Amino acid sequence: MRLACLAILLTLIVGCSGLMQNIGARIVTRQFADEFDLDEKQAEATRASVDRLIAKAPGVIGPRVDLIVATADRAIAKGLTERDLIGVWRHVDRLLDEVAGHIIDEASPVLATLRDEQIDHAAARFEKRFDEVREKLAEPADERLEKRQDAFVAAIEAWTGDLGADQDEELRAYVTRFPDDGALQLAADEGKIGEIEKVLRQHPGAPAIRDVLWKAWKEREDWGPDARTPAERRAQSRKTLLYIYGLMDAKQRDHASEHLHELHEKVKRFLGMADS
Repeated sequence: MRLACLAILLTLIVGCSGLMQNIGARIVTRQFADEFDLDEKQAEATRASVDRLIAKAPGVIGPRVDLIVATADRAIAKGLTERDLIGVWRHVDRLLDEVAGHIIDEASPVLATLRDEQIDHAAARFEKRFDEVREKLAEPADERLEKRQDAFVAAIEAWTGDLGADQDEELRAYVTRFPDDGALQLAADEGKIGEIEKVLRQHPGAPAIRDVLWKAWKEREDWGPDARTPAERRAQSRKTLLYIYGLMDAKQRDHASEHLHELHEKVKRFLGMADS
């Protein structure tokens, strides 16, 4: 799952021509090769797959991103509603599914060539990451809460600019209302990675590998029976965004709009679609 998210991110930012394409393709190929200890032939196949993904990126990503930005910007300007958020997220879900589908299609044939020792290598790397998460989960509850508060406020400030003292205090208090789902998310991630590993060790061929990767992608928000459902968490996220929007003054809403357009321009430049 982390590899899929990494590939999606890098596909968004590496561009589609010239120097940036070559740099981006090398980065993704090296990351994938390091993760699975690929041999030269496998690395060459991965580079070819990455090149194909990058070539597709402007057509797959560009128009959908334009639509998402226009919809979100209009909502910020006229007054954000839950209906607006549902519409934007629907567009985002479609974009992510399409991008993930292309990545999984390209990755599956390479993963089908993995030998057992390469799967062992990847499993050990994932286990190391899980250990790092376990260490963070073992921290005292008050420390974890403070870190969650800090991360939440920092994420909001990236969009609003400087927050007032009252806004900062309200947002930190808001974080305390929600459960710390870290352990449930970790358990779900471990289960999904374990399922993928089990299928890979059977060496079933690319179609079966594609199926298990796609299943893991579509179920990425399902953290098990003891967690809030994905629908419940999404509904709460919408309420949170509306709450934050209600705290923002006119200057901060303008800042959010400007930040949105800055991100949009970066994506267009990286995709080779910037306005001349």
